[in-house]
Amino acid sequence: MSPPMIGHPRIFPVNDSFRLTSIFPFCVKSAHAIFSVSALALTLAACGGGSSGPVSGDLTKDSTPVNSGWKAGTYKKSTEFDDLCAAPRSGSSKFTGDAFPDKKGSTLDEKNFLRSWSYETYLWFEELPDLNPGDHGNPQEYFELLKTNKTTSSGTPKDKFHWWEPTEDAESWESGITYDYGIRLKVYSTTPPRKYFVAYVEPGSPAALASVKRGTRILKIDNYDLVNETSEAGTNALNERLFPSQSGVAYKFELQDAGVNTPYSVTIQAGEVATSPVLLTKVLETSSGKVGYIVFNSHVEKAEKQWITAIQQLKQEAVSDVVLDLRYNGGGLLLTASQVSYMLAGSNVKDKVFYEQIENSKQKKQEPMPFVDIGWFSDYKNLDLPALDLNRVYILTSNGTCSASEAIINGLRGANIQVYLIGDTTCGKPYGYYPEENCGTTYYTIQLKGANSKGFGEYGDGFIPSTTDDNKTKIKGCRVQDDIDHQLGDTQEAMLATALNLRASGSCSASVNAKLQKPKADFVDGEFVEKEVRKILILN
Repeated sequence: MSPPMIGHPRIFPVNDSFRLTSIFPFCVKSAHAIFSVSALALTLAACGGGSSGPVSGDLTKDSTPVNSGWKAGTYKKSTEFDDLCAAPRSGSSKFTGDAFPDKKGSTLDEKNFLRSWSYETYLWFEELPDLNPGDHGNPQEYFELLKTNKTTSSGTPKDKFHWWEPTEDAESWESGITYDYGIRLKVYSTTPPRKYFVAYVEPGSPAALASVKRGTRILKIDNYDLVNETSEAGTNALNERLFPSQSGVAYKFELQDAGVNTPYSVTIQAGEVATSPVLLTKVLETSSGKVGYIVFNSHVEKAEKQWITAIQQLKQEAVSDVVLDLRYNGGGLLLTASQVSYMLAGSNVKDKVFYEQIENSKQKKQEPMPFVDIGWFSDYKNLDLPALDLNRVYILTSNGTCSASEAIINGLRGANIQVYLIGDTTCGKPYGYYPEENCGTTYYTIQLKGANSKGFGEYGDGFIPSTTDDNKTKIKGCRVQDDIDHQLGDTQEAMLATALNLRASGSCSASVNAKLQKPKADFVDGEFVEKEVRKILILN
C-alpha cells in the first residue's frame, strides 16, 4: 500500500473523460487520504458547454432491476463483497507488480461493496441515501449517487468532491508518469476566440525537446484552428490532438511565443513523460541576502529525493529566506507535505503536530501526524532530512493551489511559522479520502477533514492573500495575477517580484503590480488545466 497523499497531483494517461477538461480533486487510500474539491471543467466546445464528468473505461452494464436482497437500513460488512467482480482481471499491475485480487462475482456484488463501504467510512454517513443496488445501473453510476444531497448555506452542494477513476490511471499517477507532450496549460477562454497558453513544460519531455516554453500560445494543431474552430468535427479533432489518447502519435503545432508577432510550426510526438515534482530550484541574490526559490508542482513519492537535493543546495548557499512556488501544485501525498514543511522550518516545528484528521463516529480516533523529519522512500528511507530552520516562508499561490499544498500552508501556520501569500486565493479543499480500489476502479468518497495543531481546518473557500491576517483564511500578502510573459524564476515575473519586494519593504510593490491593476478582462481568470486527480490529498 502506497503512502497517503494530500492534494498531490496525480498524472494519468489521458482518456476520453478528460478531453479538454480540467478537473481538480483531493484524496486518500485506506492508509491514503485525498482531499478533493468540486471538479472545474474547462471544456473545449464550439459554443461553450460540454461534459465534465469522469466517464472513462468500459463500464459493466446492469441497467435492469434485479432481486438484490436489499433491505433498507440493513448493511452487511463491505469485506463480504470486496474484490468480487463481474469481470475479474487476471495477471498483475504493470505499475506495482501486485497480482490482481479479483474473484468471480457480479455487478450486484460490486454495488453492494460500494453501498457498505460508503456507509462504513463516509464522513457524513448519516446523510447517505440508501438506494437499492439492483435498481441503479453499473457500479460507477451507482457510486455517483452514494453521497449527501444536502447543500451549504450558500446553496452549493455540500459534497463537491465525489469521484472515481480507472485504477490503472491512479497507479500511473502514483508512479509520476503522464502520457502526453509534457505541456501544462493555462487557459483563459475555452470558447472562441480561445486562449490556450503554456504554463510550463516538463524537463526532458517531447515539448521541451521541441523548445516549447512558458508563455507560448497554441494557435493551431494540424491546421485545425484552436482559436476559432466551431464545428463538431473540428473540436473533436482538436481534443484528440491536444490530449492524445495514445502514446506515439505526432501532430504539427502552430505556436506563438510571448512578445513575438510571428507564429512558427513544430511537430511534437506524444510519449511517456516522467514528471519533475521540483521543477526549479534557484538562489536569488538580493541586497539583504540570498533567497531560495523552489517551484514545487506535485506531492508524489519521488518529490522526496528532489526536495532533499534542493534543500541541501539552499543550505550550502546559506539562504536566509525561501519563496515556495505552489501556484501549479494541486496536491498529493500528505506525508510529502509534512516532509516539505519540516525541511523548510526544521527545528522550529520538530516534534510538533502537522495535521489532525477527523473522521466519522464509527472510526477510531487517529493519532495526529507530526512534521515528518525522516525519509520514507528510496535510499533516503529512515534517514534524517536536511532542514533550513526558517521561521517564515513566502508562498506563491493560485486557484490551482489545492489539497496537500493547502495543508503545507495550514500546517506551518498551526506551528506558528509566519506564512505570507502572494498570488490568488487557493482552491479550498479541506476534505480527504482513503481511495479504495475494487475490480479495476478506484473510488474516492469523502472520509475525513483535516485541521492544524490549533484546530483550524475550515478553509473551504481557500486561503486569501490579504492586507491583514485573521489567523484563519486571511493571510498577510499580496494579490497578484500569474504572469506567463516571464519565465518561472525570472525576478521580473510578477508573483516572484512581488514576493521579493514584500520581503524587502514589507509592502506590495506598486511598480510590480501596476500592469496587473488593469489587466485585459478576458485574461484575468485563467485556469491551470489539470485533471481531477491532480488536486488531491493522500494520507498515511
